[in-house]
Amino acid sequence: MDKICITPDSVYQGEGISKGLARGLLVYYGDCNLTGEGMGIGSIALRDHKFTYFSRSWTDSTESGVLKRTFTLDTRMMWGIRGKPSNFLTRWIESGISAYMQLPWFQSIIMLPVLPLRTLLDIHPVFETIPSRGKVTFTYRVTGHHVDVTVENDMSFRPKDTLCLLNELSAAWFTAGWDGKHATSPPPGWEKVGPDQMPVSLVDPEHGIRFFMGRPSVSPSVPHTIYRGREQSGDLCWAGFCLELGPLDGVQESLEARYCIGFTQGACP
Repeated sequence: MDKICITPDSVYQGEGISKGLARGLLVYYGDCNLTGEGMGIGSIALRDHKFTYFSRSWTDSTESGVLKRTFTLDTRMMWGIRGKPSNFLTRWIESGISAYMQLPWFQSIIMLPVLPLRTLLDIHPVFETIPSRGKVTFTYRVTGHHVDVTVENDMSFRPKDTLCLLNELSAAWFTAGWDGKHATSPPPGWEKVGPDQMPVSLVDPEHGIRFFMGRPSVSPSVPHTIYRGREQSGDLCWAGFCLELGPLDGVQESLEARYCIGFTQGACP
């Protein structure tokens, strides 16, 4: 466990589908980058009824040794064929993603034809720079192998907006789930996690460690859901947890969310 290092990095660009997007904290085991294609510990996405938005720019500040990273939601993800963005294709895929996340038992089945079709038609995301949708600030307090994350927003929400607080590492290393006592099969894409399943974990058998998320708190009280997920195929290679806040219809005041991410070789706390 002494080999685990949790650190900010302004140089690493990532890989695969998420290359170039702004990440949270990176995680290393010795010289091995456990983050890979994942978005790191504490990063952001915003979804509305048409598009998903990410950040490609951020600012850092430090107060009393604690890092604050403010992400600017300045990037819209479109889906395109042979590099040409398509509004119709984007809306069709985004609608499908919403249904996909509600049916974990169906995810592995539906991806069997989808992945070859993506390759055949050369369907890939295209990231476009847009006027900022707003800013979200993450505060990371790292203590040993734990990170206490506080998230605050500085933006106005539109109908059907959903904030996604991402905590993702590489699916190449985190290849199994955890039932509280033993390693299990990995989750099939995204699956909801109930309150009685917290904390929720993923396992890296190669290094003998587990990556877990503790129970979050959200203020003011808004709809929120925890997901655990893993995908490894083509340009996707991530495994981790998402705290989804919303839909945020009618929310006018600032939101604050808190949660813990940690690593352990013993029983989950």
